[in-house]
Amino acid sequence: MSTAKKRGFSLSDLPNSVFAFLLVFLIASIWVPRFLSPGNLSTLLLQASILTILSIGMSLTLISGGIDLSMGGVLSMCGVIMALCLSQGMHAGWAILIGLASGALFGMMNGIFITKMKVPAFIATFGSMGIAQSIANTLSNKRTLYWEEGSHSALVNFLGGDILRWEMGDNASMIFYVPFLVLLTIVVVGLVIVLFKKTVLGSYCFAIGENEETARLCGIATSRWQIFLYAFSGAMAALAGLLVLIRTNSMQPTSGDMLEFQAVVAAVLGGNALEGGKGSLYGAIFGALTLYAVRSALTLQGIDTSATMIVIGGVLVVGMVLNELAARHEKKVLGRR
Repeated sequence: MSTAKKRGFSLSDLPNSVFAFLLVFLIASIWVPRFLSPGNLSTLLLQASILTILSIGMSLTLISGGIDLSMGGVLSMCGVIMALCLSQGMHAGWAILIGLASGALFGMMNGIFITKMKVPAFIATFGSMGIAQSIANTLSNKRTLYWEEGSHSALVNFLGGDILRWEMGDNASMIFYVPFLVLLTIVVVGLVIVLFKKTVLGSYCFAIGENEETARLCGIATSRWQIFLYAFSGAMAALAGLLVLIRTNSMQPTSGDMLEFQAVVAAVLGGNALEGGKGSLYGAIFGALTLYAVRSALTLQGIDTSATMIVIGGVLVVGMVLNELAARHEKKVLGRR
């Protein structure tokens, strides 16, 4: 009979992004006026939903030893495709399915190039980002797309509504609301986490990321799983494009610009190592919340977008340093046992 004791929970088990989020939230609450206003918190949740969807897809590719830099371009492309379908009077349900399928197919192509043609993931997805963005620009003629509201767009209108609305005052900043898009994000992310924890998805991702050849010798169809993961990443980018489309009730062909970079930052801040084999989906979620807490605080202080991107870049460096320190600490602990 084994006499080993099960190790209890400790704060060190939490992803770095949890502490980063709490720190940023505390500082912003003290120093930034209106940061804690109901309206701003609602906007924070809504905007973070888009990056959360992207960071979950990015996390799976990072854990498996890859990276998907095409997510921003795919978001724009699939959003434009869905908007075009709506503008032509197509039912919103079909438009959404076509958009999601387009993202999954594009991601599958990334996976095939990476696994079958042995193109490095960074190069393959960076190139496909440009292709997807060019498709978005071409289909939209570089213009914002709109559609006439009608019975065919009823689903989009419904998803753009709120499941909860609490007016605490006459000012818009005093209205707390929870959009359907936030609920949709919670449901999707919850399903992915369950699959990651309760099926072979998680263990296979870690195995492939730690050593692809060893995973293959253990009977894992590494190429098929990698293709699936990139297809899933593409579908998540398309879903994020849907959220952008519903939130703005329109679609700009450049909506995904730099979002792949922010997804990488959120994932790395959450403990996902760029070399693969290590990561946390929960960490990526808090990474996304941290980034948008930073963006919200800087925006309320009147700081422009360029300075915000500098801060986000700094967050990426800090996240990588924290991951390295955590890895060294873990090695020391294991060495003492």
